[in-house]
Amino acid sequence: MTQSQDARVWASRAFMDSTRIKAFTADPLPTGMDLGQMAEMNEAGERMSAEHFPKQIFAEYPDKKEGRQPDLFLAAGAVVVSAACANVLRQFDLGQSSLYPIKLFQHDRRTPVEGEYFCLNIGERKDAFLPDHSPLVRVLGDKSMKMRPYLEDGDVAVSPAALEGPDLWVSPPLIRIFFLSDRLTQALRTAKMAKVFGFRACRVVKPN
Repeated sequence: MTQSQDARVWASRAFMDSTRIKAFTADPLPTGMDLGQMAEMNEAGERMSAEHFPKQIFAEYPDKKEGRQPDLFLAAGAVVVSAACANVLRQFDLGQSSLYPIKLFQHDRRTPVEGEYFCLNIGERKDAFLPDHSPLVRVLGDKSMKMRPYLEDGDVAVSPAALEGPDLWVSPPLIRIFFLSDRLTQALRTAKMAKVFGFRACRVVKPN
C-alpha cells in the first residue's frame, strides 16, 4: 500500500482529553439506560434518538458557578457542542448523526448556564481504520482497539474509504476517536474551534 499525498482525513482526540470533561450530572434517562451505556453507544457510532440523551444537566458542585462552556465538551456521558459549533456541523453531510437540544443549569437546578447547547449523536461508521498501518494501536481484551492519549499527526492510518460519504464518523473497533473530513475540519478551524477538537492528521493509505 502507498500513502496518498493529497487527500486529507482528520481524527479528533477530544474523547481522550480529560480537560474536555466537565462536572455535570443528569437525572435517569427515560429509556432506563445508564449514562455510561449511553456514552458507549454514542462513541460506537450507534444511531440514537433524543430519548437516549439527557434533556437537562446540572452542575455537580454547589460552590462552583459554571460559566459559558466550550464549543465541545463531555458532560454526564454526553458529547455536548455549542450552538456555534452545531451551526458549523449542520452545513455538512452528517448522514445519520443528529444534534439534540440540551439545557445546562447551575447546581440549584434553576439558574441557566450561559449559552445554547446540543448533544451530538455520531451515528455514522466507516470501515476505514487500518490497524496494521497504525503501529501504536493497542488491542484490548474485548477486541476493541485504542490509540495512545497523546495522539500525534500520522499515528492513525485509514483507507481511501474514509474519503467517501458523510463528513463525521467513527471507525469501530477503534474507540475513543472520531473522524472528520478535511472540509469540515477546515470549517471548524476557521470558526476557531481547532483546540477543543484536537485535530490530528491521518495517513490515507491506498492499495498499490
